[in-house]
Amino acid sequence: MKFRRLIFLAFLLGFYTVANAQQSGQTERILFIGNSFTFYWNIPKTVELMAHDRGLQWDVDQATLGGASLEQHWKGLRGLTSKAKLEKGNYDRVILQDYSSNPLKKPENTKTHIQAFQNLALPKTPRWYYYSTWMYPNIDTRAHSEAYPIEAFYQTIQKAYGGEILTVGKVFARFQAAHPDIKLLTYDQKHTSPEGSYLAACVIFAQLSGQNPLGLPNRFMERDENTQLDTFYTIVQKKTAQTIQEFVAQQMGWSE
Repeated sequence: MKFRRLIFLAFLLGFYTVANAQQSGQTERILFIGNSFTFYWNIPKTVELMAHDRGLQWDVDQATLGGASLEQHWKGLRGLTSKAKLEKGNYDRVILQDYSSNPLKKPENTKTHIQAFQNLALPKTPRWYYYSTWMYPNIDTRAHSEAYPIEAFYQTIQKAYGGEILTVGKVFARFQAAHPDIKLLTYDQKHTSPEGSYLAACVIFAQLSGQNPLGLPNRFMERDENTQLDTFYTIVQKKTAQTIQEFVAQQMGWSE
């Protein structure tokens, strides 16, 4: 219940921030910095379209590359231009996601580069978020005293530098225990399935907006007016989408 109370207070803060932005007619700019755990099945775009479905003016951008670490983003390795994008983008919120196992295997490296990003002189001071990802067999090979070790790491970062934790990994673990028939990962047991990406998007949308995800569409698409072609970003079964929404709502304290 303590977790739910804390999440609810965070939701209230997010709700008033969003409400103030909407009243002023401003568009909120949000940047995801990460890798395939961020971009699989278009999580950033799905979050943006969830916001649009609720009448929120969100412009969601991403700086992502498969297998990228925050160190690579910071140093501009592998052709990444994330730091320049952040410096020029005038973002209201920035979501940082390090290489999946780094918070456990290279915690000082993750800490160093989170701090580096947050120390940048930016045109606007954004709200910072840490995308706490899920455990999977290849990294869950040693004993951890914490129930959710990746989130436990980000809690130490939060205490040191502030910011907010997107608790995707925790909700993944709880959802999979409650609904083992709905697979959240693909055959590689590492990356998200369409259902897993939808769940991640619901958690992120709910925590950023302070809004209950119940009633969101089960598919998100955009039409190119020039070609009259539709691009589908996310498609899950209606029943599955409802199950996911209800679970996220329950985890966030909207329902028992």
